[in-house]
Amino acid sequence: MRKKNFVVAGLVIFILAALVACGRQAKAPRAGEAKIMDLVRLLPETTQGVLAWDVRRAMTTSAARQSLEDKDVVAKIQEFREKTGVDPAKDVYLLVGGMVAGSGPEPSGVALINLRYDKEKILALMKEKAPEINETTYGQATLYLLPREKKPEPALVFYDDSNMFIGEIEAVKAVIDVCEKKAKSITQNADLNSLMKTSNTQALFWGALLLPAEAMAELAKSNAMLASLEHLRSLTMSFDYKNKSLLGEIKAMGADESQNKQIADLLTGMRAMGAMAVSKYPEVVEVFNRLEIASSPQAVSLSFTLPEELIVKLGERMKQEVGTNLPKLPTKDD
Repeated sequence: MRKKNFVVAGLVIFILAALVACGRQAKAPRAGEAKIMDLVRLLPETTQGVLAWDVRRAMTTSAARQSLEDKDVVAKIQEFREKTGVDPAKDVYLLVGGMVAGSGPEPSGVALINLRYDKEKILALMKEKAPEINETTYGQATLYLLPREKKPEPALVFYDDSNMFIGEIEAVKAVIDVCEKKAKSITQNADLNSLMKTSNTQALFWGALLLPAEAMAELAKSNAMLASLEHLRSLTMSFDYKNKSLLGEIKAMGADESQNKQIADLLTGMRAMGAMAVSKYPEVVEVFNRLEIASSPQAVSLSFTLPEELIVKLGERMKQEVGTNLPKLPTKDD
Protein backbone atom coordinates (compact mmCIF):
# COMPACT_ATOMS: atom_id res chain seq x y z
CA MET A 1 0.00 0.00 0.00
CA ARG A 2 2.84 2.34 0.93
CA LYS A 3 4.55 1.53 -2.38
CA LYS A 4 1.34 2.30 -4.29
CA ASN A 5 1.00 5.67 -2.55
CA PHE A 6 4.63 6.46 -3.38
CA VAL A 7 4.01 5.72 -7.07
CA VAL A 8 0.83 7.85 -7.13
CA ALA A 9 2.64 10.73 -5.41
CA GLY A 10 5.47 10.44 -7.91
CA LEU A 11 3.05 10.61 -10.82
CA VAL A 12 1.35 13.69 -9.38
CA ILE A 13 4.70 15.45 -8.92
CA PHE A 14 5.73 14.52 -12.48
CA ILE A 15 2.47 15.85 -13.97
CA LEU A 16 2.68 19.10 -11.99
CA ALA A 17 6.31 19.59 -13.06
CA ALA A 18 5.36 18.98 -16.68
CA LEU A 19 2.52 21.51 -16.50
CA VAL A 20 4.81 24.13 -14.96
CA ALA A 21 7.47 23.50 -17.60
CA CYS A 22 4.92 23.84 -20.41
CA GLY A 23 3.82 27.18 -18.99
CA ARG A 24 7.34 28.63 -18.89
CA GLN A 25 8.85 30.72 -21.63
CA ALA A 26 12.01 29.51 -23.32
CA LYS A 27 14.80 30.94 -21.23
CA ALA A 28 17.66 32.75 -22.91
CA PRO A 29 21.02 31.42 -21.67
CA ARG A 30 23.00 33.20 -18.94
CA ALA A 31 26.38 34.70 -19.77
CA GLY A 32 29.20 32.50 -18.56
CA GLU A 33 26.97 29.42 -18.28
CA ALA A 34 25.54 29.07 -21.78
CA LYS A 35 26.59 26.75 -24.57
CA ILE A 36 26.52 27.84 -28.20
CA MET A 37 23.59 25.54 -29.02
CA ASP A 38 21.54 27.19 -26.25
CA LEU A 39 21.67 30.37 -28.29
CA VAL A 40 21.18 28.63 -31.64
CA ARG A 41 17.92 27.09 -30.36
CA LEU A 42 16.46 30.59 -29.96
CA LEU A 43 16.42 31.02 -33.75
CA PRO A 44 13.06 30.38 -35.46
CA GLU A 45 12.05 27.37 -37.55
CA THR A 46 12.24 29.51 -40.71
CA THR A 47 16.01 30.03 -40.32
CA GLN A 48 17.92 29.23 -43.52
CA GLY A 49 21.45 29.69 -42.22
CA VAL A 50 23.37 29.81 -38.93
CA LEU A 51 26.77 31.26 -38.05
CA ALA A 52 28.08 30.64 -34.52
CA TRP A 53 31.13 32.06 -32.76
CA ASP A 54 32.39 31.08 -29.30
CA VAL A 55 33.91 34.51 -28.67
CA ARG A 56 35.08 33.96 -25.11
CA ARG A 57 36.91 30.73 -25.95
CA ALA A 58 38.46 32.33 -29.02
CA MET A 59 39.85 35.10 -26.82
CA THR A 60 41.74 32.54 -24.74
CA THR A 61 43.81 31.20 -27.65
CA SER A 62 47.49 32.04 -27.72
CA ALA A 63 47.09 34.06 -30.93
CA ALA A 64 44.32 36.18 -29.41
CA ARG A 65 46.25 36.72 -26.18
CA GLN A 66 49.25 37.91 -28.17
CA SER A 67 47.08 40.35 -30.16
CA LEU A 68 45.51 41.67 -26.96
CA GLU A 69 48.95 42.61 -25.67
CA ASP A 70 49.48 45.07 -28.52
CA LYS A 71 49.45 48.58 -27.04
CA ASP A 72 47.23 50.00 -29.79
CA VAL A 73 44.68 47.20 -29.32
CA VAL A 74 44.79 47.71 -25.54
CA ALA A 75 44.06 51.42 -26.01
CA LYS A 76 41.10 50.76 -28.32
CA ILE A 77 39.63 48.18 -25.94
CA GLN A 78 40.03 50.60 -23.04
CA GLU A 79 38.23 53.32 -25.02
CA PHE A 80 35.40 50.94 -25.92
CA ARG A 81 35.08 49.75 -22.31
CA GLU A 82 34.90 53.29 -20.96
CA LYS A 83 32.16 54.27 -23.39
CA THR A 84 30.03 51.11 -23.25
CA GLY A 85 30.97 49.33 -20.04
CA VAL A 86 31.74 46.20 -22.09
CA ASP A 87 35.20 44.67 -22.36
CA PRO A 88 35.08 42.81 -25.71
CA ALA A 89 37.96 40.58 -24.59
CA LYS A 90 36.25 39.41 -21.40
CA ASP A 91 32.54 40.23 -21.35
CA VAL A 92 31.34 38.83 -24.69
CA TYR A 93 30.76 35.08 -24.58
CA LEU A 94 28.78 33.89 -27.59
CA LEU A 95 27.57 35.32 -30.87
CA VAL A 96 25.09 33.60 -33.18
CA GLY A 97 23.86 34.95 -36.50
CA GLY A 98 20.78 33.73 -38.32
CA MET A 99 19.34 34.27 -41.79
CA VAL A 100 15.57 34.06 -41.36
CA ALA A 101 13.04 33.65 -44.16
CA GLY A 102 10.24 36.19 -43.90
CA SER A 103 7.68 38.08 -45.91
CA GLY A 104 10.21 39.51 -48.39
CA PRO A 105 12.16 37.77 -51.14
CA GLU A 106 15.42 37.98 -49.18
CA PRO A 107 15.99 36.49 -45.71
CA SER A 108 16.38 38.84 -42.76
CA GLY A 109 19.50 38.85 -40.63
CA VAL A 110 19.65 38.77 -36.84
CA ALA A 111 22.51 38.51 -34.33
CA LEU A 112 22.11 37.03 -30.84
CA ILE A 113 24.83 38.16 -28.43
CA ASN A 114 25.41 36.50 -25.08
CA LEU A 115 27.42 38.82 -22.82
CA ARG A 116 27.75 40.70 -19.56
CA TYR A 117 26.70 44.30 -20.01
CA ASP A 118 25.18 47.40 -18.42
CA LYS A 119 21.96 48.12 -20.30
CA GLU A 120 21.57 51.65 -18.97
CA LYS A 121 25.10 52.68 -19.95
CA ILE A 122 24.74 51.35 -23.49
CA LEU A 123 21.26 52.83 -23.88
CA ALA A 124 22.42 56.22 -22.64
CA LEU A 125 25.27 56.23 -25.16
CA MET A 126 22.86 55.23 -27.96
CA LYS A 127 20.41 58.00 -27.11
CA GLU A 128 23.23 60.53 -26.81
CA LYS A 129 24.41 59.74 -30.34
CA ALA A 130 20.94 59.25 -31.86
CA PRO A 131 18.20 61.02 -29.85
CA GLU A 132 15.67 60.06 -32.54
CA ILE A 133 15.75 56.38 -31.55
CA ASN A 134 12.19 55.08 -31.33
CA GLU A 135 10.89 52.54 -28.86
CA THR A 136 8.13 50.03 -29.43
CA THR A 137 6.86 46.97 -27.60
CA TYR A 138 6.62 43.50 -29.06
CA GLY A 139 5.39 40.73 -26.82
CA GLN A 140 7.15 41.26 -23.51
CA ALA A 141 10.20 42.92 -25.08
CA THR A 142 11.07 46.54 -25.81
CA LEU A 143 12.49 47.16 -29.28
CA TYR A 144 14.76 50.12 -29.96
CA LEU A 145 14.54 51.08 -33.63
CA LEU A 146 17.88 52.37 -34.88
CA PRO A 147 17.49 55.31 -37.28
CA ARG A 148 18.44 54.87 -40.92
CA GLU A 149 17.07 56.20 -44.20
CA LYS A 150 16.14 52.80 -45.60
CA LYS A 151 13.08 51.24 -43.96
CA PRO A 152 12.47 49.23 -41.91
CA GLU A 153 15.02 50.28 -39.35
CA PRO A 154 17.18 47.71 -37.59
CA ALA A 155 15.96 46.80 -34.13
CA LEU A 156 17.88 46.23 -30.90
CA VAL A 157 16.49 44.32 -27.92
CA PHE A 158 18.01 44.08 -24.46
CA TYR A 159 16.22 40.80 -23.89
CA ASP A 160 17.61 40.12 -20.42
CA ASP A 161 20.76 40.83 -18.44
CA SER A 162 22.76 38.30 -20.50
CA ASN A 163 21.42 38.59 -24.05
CA MET A 164 20.96 41.22 -26.74
CA PHE A 165 19.31 40.71 -30.13
CA ILE A 166 20.01 43.04 -33.04
CA GLY A 167 19.07 42.89 -36.71
CA GLU A 168 16.26 43.40 -39.16
CA ILE A 169 13.05 43.90 -37.23
CA GLU A 170 11.17 40.97 -38.75
CA ALA A 171 13.93 38.54 -37.76
CA VAL A 172 14.28 40.06 -34.27
CA LYS A 173 10.54 39.62 -33.71
CA ALA A 174 10.78 36.01 -34.88
CA VAL A 175 13.45 35.33 -32.22
CA ILE A 176 11.28 36.93 -29.54
CA ASP A 177 8.37 34.71 -30.63
CA VAL A 178 10.56 31.65 -30.04
CA CYS A 179 11.70 32.92 -26.63
CA GLU A 180 8.07 33.51 -25.63
CA LYS A 181 6.96 30.14 -27.04
CA LYS A 182 4.72 31.73 -29.65
CA ALA A 183 6.57 30.09 -32.55
CA LYS A 184 8.56 26.94 -33.31
CA SER A 185 12.33 27.06 -33.01
CA ILE A 186 15.07 26.00 -35.38
CA THR A 187 14.92 22.54 -33.79
CA GLN A 188 11.81 21.93 -35.94
CA ASN A 189 13.68 22.70 -39.18
CA ALA A 190 14.57 19.17 -40.36
CA ASP A 191 16.79 20.21 -43.28
CA LEU A 192 18.91 22.65 -41.29
CA ASN A 193 19.13 20.31 -38.30
CA SER A 194 20.41 17.51 -40.53
CA LEU A 195 22.99 19.88 -41.96
CA MET A 196 24.12 21.06 -38.53
CA LYS A 197 24.67 17.44 -37.50
CA THR A 198 27.32 17.21 -40.24
CA SER A 199 28.96 20.46 -39.08
CA ASN A 200 31.81 20.76 -36.58
CA THR A 201 29.73 22.55 -33.94
CA GLN A 202 32.56 22.21 -31.41
CA ALA A 203 34.78 24.59 -33.40
CA LEU A 204 35.41 28.16 -32.30
CA PHE A 205 33.46 29.37 -35.34
CA TRP A 206 31.11 27.32 -37.51
CA GLY A 207 28.27 27.76 -39.92
CA ALA A 208 25.56 25.81 -41.72
CA LEU A 209 23.59 27.33 -44.59
CA LEU A 210 20.85 26.08 -46.89
CA LEU A 211 21.34 27.49 -50.39
CA PRO A 212 18.01 28.30 -52.10
CA ALA A 213 17.77 26.92 -55.64
CA GLU A 214 16.55 30.27 -57.02
CA ALA A 215 19.45 32.19 -55.54
CA MET A 216 22.02 29.72 -56.84
CA ALA A 217 20.46 29.83 -60.31
CA GLU A 218 20.73 33.62 -60.32
CA LEU A 219 24.35 33.44 -59.18
CA ALA A 220 25.19 30.96 -61.93
CA LYS A 221 23.62 33.23 -64.56
CA SER A 222 25.53 36.28 -63.34
CA ASN A 223 28.88 34.97 -64.59
CA ALA A 224 29.74 32.11 -66.91
CA MET A 225 32.62 31.11 -64.63
CA LEU A 226 30.10 30.43 -61.86
CA ALA A 227 27.80 28.15 -63.84
CA SER A 228 29.00 25.06 -61.95
CA LEU A 229 27.65 26.51 -58.68
CA GLU A 230 24.00 26.27 -59.74
CA HIS A 231 23.32 22.87 -58.21
CA LEU A 232 24.85 23.49 -54.79
CA ARG A 233 22.22 23.23 -52.06
CA SER A 234 24.06 23.55 -48.74
CA LEU A 235 27.27 24.81 -47.20
CA THR A 236 29.07 24.11 -43.94
CA MET A 237 32.15 25.77 -42.54
CA SER A 238 34.30 25.59 -39.42
CA PHE A 239 37.33 27.40 -38.08
CA ASP A 240 39.16 26.17 -35.00
CA TYR A 241 42.44 26.73 -33.17
CA LYS A 242 44.45 23.70 -32.08
CA ASN A 243 48.14 22.99 -31.47
CA LYS A 244 48.93 26.66 -32.15
CA SER A 245 47.40 26.46 -35.63
CA LEU A 246 44.25 27.82 -37.25
CA LEU A 247 42.28 25.02 -38.92
CA GLY A 248 39.58 25.77 -41.45
CA GLU A 249 37.24 23.85 -43.72
CA ILE A 250 34.46 24.94 -46.06
CA LYS A 251 32.35 22.23 -47.66
CA ALA A 252 29.60 22.60 -50.28
CA MET A 253 27.07 19.88 -51.11
CA GLY A 254 24.31 19.26 -53.62
CA ALA A 255 25.98 18.88 -56.98
CA ASP A 256 26.99 15.57 -58.56
CA GLU A 257 30.51 14.20 -58.93
CA SER A 258 31.15 15.87 -62.28
CA GLN A 259 29.87 19.25 -61.10
CA ASN A 260 31.91 19.01 -57.91
CA LYS A 261 35.00 18.37 -60.01
CA GLN A 262 34.22 21.51 -62.06
CA ILE A 263 33.88 23.58 -58.89
CA ALA A 264 37.17 22.21 -57.54
CA ASP A 265 38.87 23.13 -60.81
CA LEU A 266 37.37 26.64 -60.58
CA LEU A 267 38.67 27.08 -57.03
CA THR A 268 42.11 25.76 -58.02
CA GLY A 269 42.32 28.35 -60.78
CA MET A 270 41.20 31.12 -58.44
CA ARG A 271 43.84 30.02 -55.91
CA ALA A 272 46.56 30.34 -58.53
CA MET A 273 45.35 33.77 -59.67
CA GLY A 274 45.13 34.97 -56.07
CA ALA A 275 48.69 33.91 -55.34
CA MET A 276 49.91 35.77 -58.42
CA ALA A 277 47.99 38.91 -57.46
CA VAL A 278 49.69 39.11 -54.04
CA SER A 279 53.10 37.85 -55.12
CA LYS A 280 54.89 40.76 -53.39
CA TYR A 281 53.56 39.57 -50.03
CA PRO A 282 55.20 36.19 -49.28
CA GLU A 283 53.08 35.63 -46.16
CA VAL A 284 49.85 35.93 -48.14
CA VAL A 285 51.22 33.74 -50.93
CA GLU A 286 51.93 31.06 -48.33
CA VAL A 287 48.30 31.20 -47.22
CA PHE A 288 47.12 30.58 -50.79
CA ASN A 289 49.61 27.73 -51.14
CA ARG A 290 48.21 26.11 -48.00
CA LEU A 291 44.67 25.96 -49.37
CA GLU A 292 43.73 22.36 -50.08
CA ILE A 293 40.91 21.78 -52.57
CA ALA A 294 39.23 18.43 -53.06
CA SER A 295 36.06 16.98 -54.59
CA SER A 296 34.06 13.79 -54.13
CA PRO A 297 30.70 12.49 -55.35
CA GLN A 298 29.07 14.16 -52.34
CA ALA A 299 30.87 17.47 -51.92
CA VAL A 300 33.63 19.88 -52.80
CA SER A 301 35.82 21.18 -49.99
CA LEU A 302 38.43 23.81 -49.27
CA SER A 303 40.58 23.37 -46.14
CA PHE A 304 43.74 24.82 -44.63
CA THR A 305 46.07 24.75 -41.65
CA LEU A 306 47.83 27.99 -40.76
CA PRO A 307 50.54 27.77 -38.07
CA GLU A 308 50.68 30.49 -35.43
CA GLU A 309 53.96 31.91 -36.71
CA LEU A 310 52.37 32.53 -40.11
CA ILE A 311 49.38 34.21 -38.47
CA VAL A 312 51.76 36.49 -36.56
CA LYS A 313 53.54 37.41 -39.79
CA LEU A 314 50.19 38.18 -41.43
CA GLY A 315 49.29 40.43 -38.51
CA GLU A 316 52.56 42.30 -38.78
CA ARG A 317 52.04 42.70 -42.52
CA MET A 318 48.56 44.11 -41.95
CA LYS A 319 49.94 46.61 -39.45
CA GLN A 320 52.43 47.77 -42.06
CA GLU A 321 49.80 48.08 -44.77
CA VAL A 322 46.69 49.35 -43.00
CA GLY A 323 47.72 49.99 -39.40
CA THR A 324 45.79 48.82 -36.36
CA ASN A 325 42.95 51.32 -36.61
CA LEU A 326 39.96 49.59 -35.10
CA PRO A 327 36.51 51.13 -35.69
CA LYS A 328 36.36 54.36 -33.70
CA LEU A 329 33.41 55.13 -31.50
CA PRO A 330 31.84 58.52 -32.19
CA THR A 331 32.56 61.35 -29.78
CA LYS A 332 30.27 64.15 -28.67
CA ASP A 333 31.78 66.44 -31.28
CA ASP A 334 31.12 63.99 -34.18
